[in-house]
Amino acid sequence: MCVKIRSIEDKDQLDVQRQMELRWGERMMAIHGELIDVTILPGFLAYIDEQFAGLLTYRVMENAIEIISLDSFKINCGVGSSLIQAMLQVAKERKTSRLYLTTTNDNTHALHFYQKRGFTISALRIGAVTEARRLKPAIPVYNEDGIPIEHEIELTYRY
Repeated sequence: MCVKIRSIEDKDQLDVQRQMELRWGERMMAIHGELIDVTILPGFLAYIDEQFAGLLTYRVMENAIEIISLDSFKINCGVGSSLIQAMLQVAKERKTSRLYLTTTNDNTHALHFYQKRGFTISALRIGAVTEARRLKPAIPVYNEDGIPIEHEIELTYRY
């Protein structure tokens, strides 16, 4: 089983929007006190056997790249790792000083996934999700395991 990665193109915008709405309920994500429309961001799509298997979106900052979303629809098949590798290649080509992302305190799967791939916790924003709910009230108060969703955790990959 081979994961194929390609850049998101204009023709993919509706597919990206559909996937984000299925996965997250809408295409807007609340991060760092702002709403971000992920459907207009650059990124990558992953395919296994010609079937859509995942996507990653990002934005370029001054001297850094921030991963905004990473979704794998086929778990334990290398989709997430392949998307991260594609992102690392872009970050290195652009000669950025760092690649980073934000997750929430309840997302233990993401914390495990990113740390295993070389990301380290670089910031903790206490109460940030509570603030984000003012922009996006649909953010749940608890996850499916009953863990309160309250804080943002930033993870950084330094190279």
